[in-house]
Amino acid sequence: IVLKVGTVSLSLETGEPAELILNGPGTSPHIALMGGSGKGKTTTGIQMARQIVEQSKASSFFIDNKGEFVENGRLVGALSNFPVELHPIEVGHQSVPLDFLPHNNAGDVAMKIAAGRLRDAIALACPNAGPQQKGDLLDAIVAVASKPTGRDLGSVLQKYEGFLQANGKGVDTVVSRLKELTSLKCFAPVSVPERFFAKSWVISLKILPEELKRLVTLMLLEALSASTLSKTESDVSSDGFRKVRQVVVIDEARKVLKSAKNDALVDVITKSRSKGVSVILLSQDPSDFEGQDYDFMTQIGSVVAFACNQSKGGLRALEGAFGRKLQTREFSDTYLEQGVAFCKVPGREAERVRCWSQT
Repeated sequence: IVLKVGTVSLSLETGEPAELILNGPGTSPHIALMGGSGKGKTTTGIQMARQIVEQSKASSFFIDNKGEFVENGRLVGALSNFPVELHPIEVGHQSVPLDFLPHNNAGDVAMKIAAGRLRDAIALACPNAGPQQKGDLLDAIVAVASKPTGRDLGSVLQKYEGFLQANGKGVDTVVSRLKELTSLKCFAPVSVPERFFAKSWVISLKILPEELKRLVTLMLLEALSASTLSKTESDVSSDGFRKVRQVVVIDEARKVLKSAKNDALVDVITKSRSKGVSVILLSQDPSDFEGQDYDFMTQIGSVVAFACNQSKGGLRALEGAFGRKLQTREFSDTYLEQGVAFCKVPGREAERVRCWSQT
């Protein structure tokens, strides 16, 4: 799968085409794009996703935090004529038809592990949730997930509130967060992750409050992780090129990159390559990757950076991908004019690339 970096894709240093092979032997198929508002990272990321799908016929999954691509229940903008059929969901107006709870016949150990990860995702969006609250939430999730029916967040909330009342406790942040999710009908337990992710989706989170955007994204990633890990390995051609079966695009990725203990994102990035998944992360600047428990950049195959803010820690986070020490000026407006990105892609030295042009 050969990709152009944007519509122009020319090296500023040589004037030659700047292309990358996404799925070559020993190459990570994951891409990180970053840049300030209006610099073109989202448009470039969507163009690259389109190229992957056109060449692979892979399914697609877009998390649209800003709500750029869904309006009144219909696809708009760059995704309105995508190469595969995309199903748009405006969370808050429509429920995501996903049963993200562990299978009711998963077995005690698998149930506890899956329920614990979901509990942790919810707890990340619940400030000051203590050990007792987390333990009660885990028990509530296990109790509801163990049933063949009634597997919804409303039932988890009801069970958790029962534990609170038994302990003489009142409303806490867990209750508040679960009530937000249920009042807006964010999820409906229709399809298990394997069946849900077999289709292509655009999930718009535009109307949700910021903390709820983060929580819904974390829960979607937990389900995506479960779906990914359940797959067989993707086929590899005789010359070493692995088939890409799914493209995942996360816009405003800082919302989850800032969750340092987000195991789901780590699993999706680190364990999905052999399953034929390509992840595209769109973020504001290198600092979004700073301070992570896990060094995501060791697993990113290509970096496309438009002019953006920098911090010393953020630049250090990118040094593994670029293979050398980076300078602040290399990400500045003076070094990267409009439409130009500083890129490191497989098989090429770090270089400035003209991705798009206004003329």
